[in-house]
Amino acid sequence: SGGASELEKDAVCKCFVNLSGWYSDPKVDTSTNDFSEDEEAELYLKGFVDLQSPWGGDKVFKATLQDLSDTVPNTAEEISYLTKDSSVRVLTIHGEEDEGVPVKNAYRFDEEIANHKLHVIPKARHNYNGLMFVDEITSEIASFYKSVYDIES
Repeated sequence: SGGASELEKDAVCKCFVNLSGWYSDPKVDTSTNDFSEDEEAELYLKGFVDLQSPWGGDKVFKATLQDLSDTVPNTAEEISYLTKDSSVRVLTIHGEEDEGVPVKNAYRFDEEIANHKLHVIPKARHNYNGLMFVDEITSEIASFYKSVYDIES
């Protein structure tokens, strides 16, 4: 949004880290969600749909039309200031086996952002398999910040 562009103009924000971010572009994406046709029909008919947790168990989530509009921004517009000659550096870390946000989203960020580093973790799911990859993630972030701020080890 406009706030991010203002940060870049003022050189306040030198970098940020994107963990498993969703890339949405209404001009390219024909659908803004992964609902089945029945779920989408129920959503528009009743204004909400009950969804079973993708991680198993008995947990049920209620998704509303408002939730959908709140969580699916136009990413292309949101990051447009990063697509040209931006000095803001971006690190995206994403799990290769992410079941919630497919890894193709990470590759899309990598294509669109000028000053971007992509780190895909093989065998990692959306929650990074609990603490299984915490050392790799923290090491990657620390290395990224050191390179941005010219900090020696």
